[in-house]
Amino acid sequence: SQDSLTATVEVYTGAQSVVLPCQYTEELLELVTVKWSRFDLDPNIVHLRREGDDELAQNQLFSGRTSMIFDAQDSGNFSLTLREPQLSDSGDYICSLDEEMLSDVQLHVREWE
Repeated sequence: SQDSLTATVEVYTGAQSVVLPCQYTEELLELVTVKWSRFDLDPNIVHLRREGDDELAQNQLFSGRTSMIFDAQDSGNFSLTLREPQLSDSGDYICSLDEEMLSDVQLHVREWE
């Protein structure tokens, strides 16, 4: 198993988007479920991808604002792009692959002075 990555990302309100990093270095031979979650929210799913992006499971706060690269499964790059970050997006985001935690990203959204 890999060591999970802990990262801190800072962004200002008004930014176009912010990327939360999540990488997997081993080869994936079968389809996996990638889940970005924030445990202080209910539902806690920020972004879910099985065969495609599952918008029904997603917390409405993030509706239409999250995306992952198309070939994430092949590249092992499960980083999440969050568009138009807001102060309320600050928090602790967990990226997991079939329930195994890959990264823990602390996002700090700050007010643009």
